[in-house]
Amino acid sequence: MIGRRRGRTPDVRGLVEEHLGAGRPTGWFEPLYAAVRGRADDVPWGGQDPHPYVTDWLADPVVAPPGPRAVVVGCGLGGDARAVHEAGHEVTAFDVAPTAVAWARERLPDVVDVRTADLLDLPADLVGAFDLVVEVRTVQSLPGVVRDAAMHAVASLAAPDGVVVVVTLLATTADAAATWDGPPWAQAPSELAAYLAGGLRRVALEHPEPREGEQAMDVRLTFVRADGPASTGTASGPDVLGIHG
Repeated sequence: MIGRRRGRTPDVRGLVEEHLGAGRPTGWFEPLYAAVRGRADDVPWGGQDPHPYVTDWLADPVVAPPGPRAVVVGCGLGGDARAVHEAGHEVTAFDVAPTAVAWARERLPDVVDVRTADLLDLPADLVGAFDLVVEVRTVQSLPGVVRDAAMHAVASLAAPDGVVVVVTLLATTADAAATWDGPPWAQAPSELAAYLAGGLRRVALEHPEPREGEQAMDVRLTFVRADGPASTGTASGPDVLGIHG
């Protein structure tokens, strides 16, 4: 999680406040990665290994993507991108931080296209180009003022009938989200409607059984890009993950 400190990890809160105040809501990622270059254990949210919710989904997809083209949003050091590649997809991965991109290129096979790009200002060739979109813990790491735009951008990456897999920190109540001290900022259940407004239909929302008093938990959502009516279900579903990542 971003709030954890290891070794010489810089003051993430200070970086966020500095760049947000300057109108650069994604600008703090690069100085953070630059500060910990070569020390993967000092990346506050980890990232060397794929998220277990991703590897579990790839092993048993909720719905099969219509083709092999996949993109990993906010790829960091490339753990999730590697897992998607090893599952047989043609992978593009991007991150806003050039240092993270360079680092990921060192760790990933040459056939994985790793590039620098900002989710809030996507290159035109990425929009609508992918059969599978994987977004892990990126939106939750952005302040509320840009979250809707970020979720719309994630949705826009999917081709018609494309599948979008999202892993995020979800507050168990609206009050918990409103008082959450980030980054990361736990998303309110109501926020997830931005994916539906972006043209996606929700297929599944999965999570472990909440523990008593738990204020937030990692959840996994699966969406499909479709022209039909979007689901209007709330962010609590019957599907329960058997993993506790």
